[in-house]
Formats: sequence, C-alpha cells, structure tokens
Amino acid sequence: MPKRFDEADLSAIRQVPIASRASKVRVEDIVDPRTLRGSGHELLAAALPDMLAADALKKTAAALRSARDAKREIIWLIGAHVVKVGLSGYISALMDAGYITCISSTGSAVIHDLELSFFGKTSEDVAAELPAGRFGMAQETSEHFNAAVRHGDKLGIGLGGGFGDYINSRKAPHARFSIFSAAIAAELPATVHVALGTDITHQHGDFPAEETARLSMRDFRILTARVQNVFAGGVVVLLGSAVVLPEVFLKATSVAYNLGSAPRGVFAVAFDMMPQYRVRENVLSRPFRGASESHMITGHHEIMLPLLYLLLRD
Repeated sequence: MPKRFDEADLSAIRQVPIASRASKVRVEDIVDPRTLRGSGHELLAAALPDMLAADALKKTAAALRSARDAKREIIWLIGAHVVKVGLSGYISALMDAGYITCISSTGSAVIHDLELSFFGKTSEDVAAELPAGRFGMAQETSEHFNAAVRHGDKLGIGLGGGFGDYINSRKAPHARFSIFSAAIAAELPATVHVALGTDITHQHGDFPAEETARLSMRDFRILTARVQNVFAGGVVVLLGSAVVLPEVFLKATSVAYNLGSAPRGVFAVAFDMMPQYRVRENVLSRPFRGASESHMITGHHEIMLPLLYLLLRD
C-alpha cells in the first residue's frame, strides 16, 4: 500500500471580496477596434492598449517628443542589425525631425552603411561564404573602409564623422541611404565604437588598426560629452546592440559621474529581439538608478522601429 501524505485543508482558507483586491486590467483598458476613429499617429496610439510593451512604446514616444521640444539630449545607440534590416531611412528621418541629437554605432554598422552607400547592397551570406574562404574578403569594402578611416584621420575628426564626410565627398551613388551622411547634414555627432577583431575589414592585411583605434577613441570622448548632457533629463534609446554599445555606454556614464554629473529625470529604453543581460544592467539599470524611468521592449527591429516612428510622426 503506497504511503499517504498530509494534504492542505483548503476549507480553512480566508476568502476576500474582489472589490478589495488589486487588479491590473479593467474593461476601460480593452481596445475595441470597431470604435477607432481618426488617422496617423493618433489612430495608432488609440489602437495600442495601455498595457505592458504597448504602453512602454507610447511612453517612449511621449518622452522623445518632450525631450525634443525641450531641446534636451537624445542619444541613440544602434547595432548593425538595424541597418541590415532596411531601417536606415527611419533613422535618418528621426534625425531630421529632431528626435536624435547623437547617434552611436558599431564598426559592423558603419560597414553595412558604407556598402549600401557605394554598392547598393550589403549583408553577405555567411553560411555560404565562410567554408569557401570568402567571408568578409570583399576587396572594395576593405578599400573604402581604409580610405574613410584615413580621410577622417586627416580631418582630425571621429570615425563616424569621417565616414559620413567620405561618403559625401566621394559622391557615393546611394548616399541618401546612409545614416552617417544624414548625420553630417543634420549637423549632429555620429560616433563609431570599434572592437578590434570583430569586423570583416580587420581580416585584411592593410587594415589601418592604429588610425581606426585613434578615431574610435575620439568618438568615445564625443559620446561621453553627450552622456554628460543626457544626465540632465535626456533620453537614451538602445536599438539592437547586446554587448559592445552597452559596455561603451557604461564607461561613458562612469566618466560622467567622475566629472561630477548627477542624473535626474532620464528616460532609457532598449529594443531588442530578446532581453539581454548587459542591456538591462549597463543601460537601463546601473547608470541612472533611482533617477530615471526605463523600459525593455522585446520585438523585431523591422516592426518596432516603424511603429515608434508612426507614433512620433506629426
């Protein structure tokens, strides 16, 4: 005979009236699409329920609009995937509209931007090219990258600014799709933060490592100056970088604290296809603890950024 074990006596529980219970959802929160009216960003805002990620997205749009109108710092940190999935036009449009005052990216992002500007295509098939010994070996990409680095070094500017000016000065046939060219036109800083050994151009024997590092370090100082500004009630948007940019941003905030900055009223939001540890800790939690509102919004960039843009579009 199997042993019998003690069971909880559920007849002894104390029930409570539902009126005294805290509830997170009410009928007022339910969106009935049959009642929606209007158009544009107002229609989209009304269509999204004030719940969870949808509420965070609307709060992000409101924070961006408020920061723009108050002329506060708005820093965007974007990974390469943002460029690869066809969102350069959205980033450029947000610059034009004043929703970005500083944009920072990785070495791979600027490579995709460069290829799109000169060749009208990017994002090679790694699975096919790698075993053939061809992955990252495009001659023209390496040549343009190296020339852009030396162009920026000659001008005494950062890596991002150097790439934008190089694309413009060489009259790249598709320059209108370049984020870095758009940053030049908008007269705002575009910084590039390179981790040596992580990008395809580093594989080539003539890669100008010293110049690249020098310009990337200059960009770090430019970004850090902007982080000091964002402490005064600005907005930080991270879009699709899980490691490099969260680490760079954390060090920039460390310098800002060391130089006497104190954060107040900062709004920080991160978009990615899955929650990331460094994103949560280095962008949303540690830098502005107790002095900010922060949100993590999970979803594909090619869906979430157009939605955010439509909420902002006047």
